[in-house]
Amino acid sequence: MRILRALGRHGEAGTLIDRVAALPAGTAEDDEALGFAAFEAGAHRRSRDWYARVVEASPGDALAWYNLAAGEQTIGQLDAAEAACDQALRHAPAMVEAALLRSQLRTQTADRNHVDMLRAMLKQASAPGATVFLHYALGKEYDDLGDYDAAFGHFSGGARARRQALDYDVSDDGAKLRRIIESFDARRFECAPELTAPAYGFIVGLPRSGTTMIERILTGSPRARSNGETDNLFGALGEGAAAAGADVFERVAHADPARVLASYVRRAGTPDTGSVVLEKLPFNYLYVGAIRLTMPCARTLLVNRAPADNLFAMFSTLFGSAYPFSYALGDLAAYYLAYIKLLDHWRAMPGSQLLEVAYEDVVGEPEVHGRMIAGHMGVEWDDMMVRIERNTQTSATASAAQIRRPIYRTAAGRWRNYERHLAPLIDALEAAGVDPARARGARQE
Repeated sequence: MRILRALGRHGEAGTLIDRVAALPAGTAEDDEALGFAAFEAGAHRRSRDWYARVVEASPGDALAWYNLAAGEQTIGQLDAAEAACDQALRHAPAMVEAALLRSQLRTQTADRNHVDMLRAMLKQASAPGATVFLHYALGKEYDDLGDYDAAFGHFSGGARARRQALDYDVSDDGAKLRRIIESFDARRFECAPELTAPAYGFIVGLPRSGTTMIERILTGSPRARSNGETDNLFGALGEGAAAAGADVFERVAHADPARVLASYVRRAGTPDTGSVVLEKLPFNYLYVGAIRLTMPCARTLLVNRAPADNLFAMFSTLFGSAYPFSYALGDLAAYYLAYIKLLDHWRAMPGSQLLEVAYEDVVGEPEVHGRMIAGHMGVEWDDMMVRIERNTQTSATASAAQIRRPIYRTAAGRWRNYERHLAPLIDALEAAGVDPARARGARQE
C-alpha cells in the first residue's frame, strides 16, 4: 500500500486495502500494521475496524486502545473514542497522547473534566515532550471551563516547550513566500489557459481558519467527495516540473500543464460526470498560482478568518510536524504578514479561479454563503448541506470533534478572552495595518 501511494497510485492502494480486508483475519500484529497503513491512506473506517480487532486480541495493550480511540474519532464516534482513551490510560497512566486526545473530544464541564488528573500527570512528568501534551490538554480543559488565565498559561507553556525543541527560523519561511511571488510574476499568467468546467476543487487557508467546515458543507452533496489532506497536488507539480535547472519555485512555475494534470488525475481519481473531487490541505495556498497555470478544470476556495482568532486557534493547537511558526506569538505575526502578501499576489492573478470567503460570514449565514461557495466549486446546492453534523464523511483533522456539531458562531471573537495575553501579537498586526478582529474580505456590518 505504501509503495502504491508513494507512486501516486492512490486508487490502486484503496482497492488493495479493500481486498486485504476481505481476507481471513491474521495475527494482532498483522491487524495493527494494516490499521496503520489504512489510516495513512485515509481509509479510516477500515483502519478503525483493524484496530478494534487488535484490542479484542490484546485488551491490555494501551497503544492499541489509543489507536482505536483515534480511529473512532475520525468516524465521529466520540463517546467510543473517549471510552477507548479511558482504557488506554487505565493500562498506561502516563500515556500523554491519550490524555490530550480525550480532552479534545468534548466540551469539559465543571462536574465532568480531567483537570485534577492532568495536573497530577504534569507534576510527575519530566520529559519535555510529555509536558507539551499535558499543557495543551490542560489549556483545552481550562478554556472549556472559562478559566482563561490558567488556559493561556498552559497553552503558552506547551508552545514554549515545543518551540524550544524545533530548529526553526520564521525568516526562512518568509523568504520562501517571497520567492514564490517572484517566480509567479505577472508575465507567467499571460498564457494561463482558459478555465473549463470544474472537476477538482482546492480548499485552502491557514490551519484553523474554517477549511474543514467548508469541506463538510460541500461534501454534504452526493456530487462532491474529498480526498482530505494529501500531498496529491505537490506530487503532481513535482512530476510536471523539470528535474534540474533553477530552484524548485522557478521549476514549479514552469511546470508542464499536461503532465501536472495527468499526474493529479492519477493521484486524486477521476470524478464522475458532473461531480467534483476536493482537496483540503491548507498549505496548498502556496500553489494557487500553479493551480491556475496547470489545472483549468480546478477551482480554488480561500478561507479567511479574523487574524486574532485564527492565529490564537493555531497557537492553542498542538500540530504534528507541520506549522512550526505556530508556537510563538512573534513567529505567528511574522508568518501572517508574509502570508497576506502572498495572498495579495494571488488576488491580482487574472481569471476567476479563486474565490475568497470569510469564516465569520459563513457561520453567520450558512445557506447564503454556502450556496455561493458551492456555485464556484461546481457543486449543486441543497440547503441541507449546511447540516454538517449529519455528514458521515470521516475526518482526521484538528477539527474532527467540532465538525460533529451543528455550525456554531461562538468561536468568532474567542480571542477576546485572551486579549491581554495576546498583546504582542495584536500590536504587531496593528503596526502593519492589519485589523486583528476582521477577516480579509468579510462583508461590512
